[in-house]
Amino acid sequence: MARLPNQCMHIMVSGAHCALNAGRARNSRTLPLTLPFLEDADSINVSLTETMRLLAADQIDRKTASLMLYSLQIATSNLQHITLDKLP
Repeated sequence: MARLPNQCMHIMVSGAHCALNAGRARNSRTLPLTLPFLEDADSINVSLTETMRLLAADQIDRKTASLMLYSLQIATSNLQHITLDKLP
């Protein structure tokens, strides 16, 4: 599939292409942010990496990033207390 020249190049965590108009994506205050369900250390690390990337790219404000990072800290500390049912 040919990529349109004015199409956003962002690839979401799920692997799906953003598909927003690039100009609209740059000017939008709402980001197409997809984070995984925080079920294990790997998903928390993906979320941490995405939050840091958005902060470094100045696509997320410090207050929002702080709240997200604090939530990830809580999720990390909860890992030792939770058990998820495993599928057979």
